[in-house]
Amino acid sequence: MANFDPLSKESTLERLKRRWFPLWILDGYILKEFLIKYFLLLLVFIILFVLGDVYRYCDDFLEAKASPFIIFEFLVNKLPGNIRFVLPISMLLGCMWTMATFGKNLEVTAMRASGVSLFRCGGPIFFVGILVTCVNIYFNELLIPKTERKAEMLRDVHAKGRKYVQSLLTYSSTDQQRNWLFQVFSSKGRQENVNLKTYWNDSYVNKFIGKPGTKKFNDMVNKVLEHKAKKILALPVKDQKAALDKELKGRKLDIHSEFVDFSRKREEWVFINGSFTSYDRNDETRIRASRGISIIHEPINFDKIAFSTEEIPETPYDIINSIKEKDDLPTIVIYDLVKKTPNMADRVKNIYMTVFYYRLAFPWACFLAVFLGIPLATKNERTGSLLAIVTAVGIIVIYIVSAQIFMVLGKGGFIPPIVAGLAPTIGFITCGIWRVIKDQN
Repeated sequence: MANFDPLSKESTLERLKRRWFPLWILDGYILKEFLIKYFLLLLVFIILFVLGDVYRYCDDFLEAKASPFIIFEFLVNKLPGNIRFVLPISMLLGCMWTMATFGKNLEVTAMRASGVSLFRCGGPIFFVGILVTCVNIYFNELLIPKTERKAEMLRDVHAKGRKYVQSLLTYSSTDQQRNWLFQVFSSKGRQENVNLKTYWNDSYVNKFIGKPGTKKFNDMVNKVLEHKAKKILALPVKDQKAALDKELKGRKLDIHSEFVDFSRKREEWVFINGSFTSYDRNDETRIRASRGISIIHEPINFDKIAFSTEEIPETPYDIINSIKEKDDLPTIVIYDLVKKTPNMADRVKNIYMTVFYYRLAFPWACFLAVFLGIPLATKNERTGSLLAIVTAVGIIVIYIVSAQIFMVLGKGGFIPPIVAGLAPTIGFITCGIWRVIKDQN
């Protein structure tokens, strides 16, 4: 009988090929073990955040004798904002806990010996990471702005005993042509005691003065341009509009209205029970400081005048967004605000764009958690779950701190906003991918 040579070409075992096709039993087992740990961590963190909200806010509601239902509704509306931060933390801890447990029980070694790569071992966890990232994007962009606003409304009305309104709100249009002053502003419903400071243009001439040849036009010209009305009205009807434009355009115009409604259906502003006043031109006085402050006619009353969004583009939604914290705005609102304001100051633009890029990157922290969790948890199969969890906490702290440092630098203009917002997340994901590729070889 011939001697068996284990090193001979015939007896050498061929290396098993990597397996990428679905392994239903293995994938189901990994997914089950991960989801148990993930949802357990998610539940623990949610309870901690809810307890924090109870400790922080419930005293105000109880002192105001709010009903338990109102308190419950407030806590429910605060919950999505808390879950946004819990999702990536739970993802990283759950991933490292699961893979560390597999490593301790030598299950990762068995899977890799069977031709399943390290990257493929975490396939089900990567899939969950993508789903959780999509959920986080939905929370950030659509759900949280609504729930946070509703929670603030409940707190103002039932805990502080006041309506959810903004008093003495001022707003400057993005084209610098209109300045609003709201005595009391509400994001929905009717505004009261509104002042709009703007400049005469075709829209205002047509609405307030009317068409040449009409009685309204003649009466208004006599009231607005008392000393020049006779000269203008003596011209042919076809030339009166041009003469009036020459006198009015560029003058300051103040519109005061007792009530202002915004119709979303018709997309128009409706001024009710108001008056308007015109001022001198910028070049009609020698002293610069006094230009544009002398009235040329007494306030002229009107009953109701409507302006379309083409004439006054801003909406109540734009106005309320201008006073909200930048971090609370959806990315699409931030982008639209910057796009509509080309002359925005660089300092303000840096703040908006840094938040914009950070908001784009942050949801992917859930996916980042998987890339970092798998190779770190399997680095040493004998260290167990405790060290993996401690490592995960350390990574979370480093990521959050570095992201906040980059945010401060970006808002201050020390580094480009795109770098400030994206660099920490991209850097950590790149590091995780490199570790996965390195460890699976």
